Amino acid sequence: MPAASPPSSAKDIDSLVVGAGISGLAHARIRHDKGQRVHILDTQEEPGGSVRSFRREGFLVEEGPNSMLVKSQEVWDWLGKMGLGSRIVEANPAANRRYLVKDGRLVAMPSSPWSAVKTPLYSPAAKLRLLAEPFLPRTKLADESVTSFVSRRMGPEFLEYGISALVSGIFAGDPDRLSLTHAFPKVWNLEQTYGSLIGGALRLRRHRRKAGIKPFKSRLISFRDGLAELTAALAQPLLQDGLLSLSSRLGTLRRDPDGHWHVRVLRPDGERVLRCREVVVTIPLHQYGEIPFLRDLDLAELTRHPYPPLSTLVLGFPRTAIQHPLDGFGALFPRREQRFSLGTIFSSTLFPLRAPQDQVSLMTFIGGVRQPDNARMETPQLVERVLADLSPLLGLRGDPSFLHHSFWPQAIPQYNVGHGEVLAQLDQLETRHPGLRLRGNFRGGPGLHDCLAGALAEPSPTAA
Repeated sequence: MPAASPPSSAKDIDSLVVGAGISGLAHARIRHDKGQRVHILDTQEEPGGSVRSFRREGFLVEEGPNSMLVKSQEVWDWLGKMGLGSRIVEANPAANRRYLVKDGRLVAMPSSPWSAVKTPLYSPAAKLRLLAEPFLPRTKLADESVTSFVSRRMGPEFLEYGISALVSGIFAGDPDRLSLTHAFPKVWNLEQTYGSLIGGALRLRRHRRKAGIKPFKSRLISFRDGLAELTAALAQPLLQDGLLSLSSRLGTLRRDPDGHWHVRVLRPDGERVLRCREVVVTIPLHQYGEIPFLRDLDLAELTRHPYPPLSTLVLGFPRTAIQHPLDGFGALFPRREQRFSLGTIFSSTLFPLRAPQDQVSLMTFIGGVRQPDNARMETPQLVERVLADLSPLLGLRGDPSFLHHSFWPQAIPQYNVGHGEVLAQLDQLETRHPGLRLRGNFRGGPGLHDCLAGALAEPSPTAA
């Protein structure tokens, strides 16, 4: 690379954003649309991070996230402002039905109080025990594992055939380690505020009704050509205006006594020297050692933050090769069932045009915290083991007509017990170094909605 330009040649901007995944693109786009001077860089050749969609042989493949649960009016409205309203595809109503594996067969999860009474997932004793939940005392702990919380308030059957599978589906995590406080803060707050989950939910509903508050109804969505439409829409004006440096990295990063950050961006076509008030780092915690300035700090604990490996396997079959109606979102495999896979999504049921006519598409997740070696297997082994899981459950016959395997060596950040210490360390770093913002899916939730909501809630930087 050529020698660094002298400080006098630095270009003044308001914000530098490091990382062009969903968090980085959202932070950069919001600032750009407010008229602020922003630049974003990423080491990859394409923006989007783990959000990757493409069509092949008539199948729509999602290599990373498969859907987005919009949980607030603010995010829903913002998607419309991004010009994505007409591209949104809402999930099939059948997706409200979700299956669990119990005793080697698929059982629909309860979706109403009456179905909860009739479900074979839980014994009569477990159902009666749940009636005592409103009368149990709240915990005095500041942090508690999902296993501890659910066992204490709902009982072990609801943990094993419900919540543990949910933890696998969202975090690919282990409920024995995952923090209820940080992974499911709304549930934690119900107990802390009202002393009960059931009673708290009823009281909260009454309070909203009296106050005339109409809660936002969450929507499970994607886009006509997959979730990559979202990241492409966010990146488009940044690329058009030359504000996105791909295949690029930071050469130097230092903060001057006057409060400005001096940044040297190393690009394939040379280097660019920038001066800004704000640096927003949105890369995963395990990559912090790659960032000048952060590399010189004592961040060993942060860089060791757990991100388990995960494989996704998209398989296509003729519709006639599967006996199950595939009438739902998909199926989760509780840990007690000791399955090879974590679960399977019925992709072509969930959204239209995910498979050719007379074909179906299934997306299976393998690995995670409890079974990391499974994720690292070669594709032929994965296919064999996944088919062994799915064939008896779905009445599946024959080989797949389509397959695509994606491997993520470090996939989803874990919000384990003690995650509050991670957040406190991040807060301390930002306090000691004004203008440094450390953002990403390790704060506020791992989902796409969480990342967008976090970016929308950020204050605007001071002009450079």
